[in-house]
Amino acid sequence: MANKNKPTEQKTVDRYLDLFYMTPSEVSAKDIASLLQDTKGMRIELWEEMNVLELELHNQNTVDFEPVETVFTDPSDAAFIKNRNIKTIYAISLKELDLPAVKPYFEQMIEKFSGFVCADTADFNPVYAGSNTKKS
Repeated sequence: MANKNKPTEQKTVDRYLDLFYMTPSEVSAKDIASLLQDTKGMRIELWEEMNVLELELHNQNTVDFEPVETVFTDPSDAAFIKNRNIKTIYAISLKELDLPAVKPYFEQMIEKFSGFVCADTADFNPVYAGSNTKKS
């Protein structure tokens, strides 16, 4: 009861974003690491045998890339992947506050390998970089 009048500490909760990088190209984590290797203020950790990539930003926060199978059981998801000829998908996890800092890296990836970065949502929106429009 001695702590009854002590103010409680408010901790800020980091919000994370779960994104997908989808591309019709065959892209490995090593390809992405090679593309970004000369980026100043970033450390790159590559686990080539697992095809996993971690980018450590200047603020020590990380952006993680993990491969995802392109086979989806949901018919609408499967159609989305098929209609865009998607061959490679990475799940990307990052802190929401780091999104503005990493968007230029996403744009570099899209410029080199094509595709798009989108939210891990039912309709894959919003799109943060590139375009998810259907190819005819």
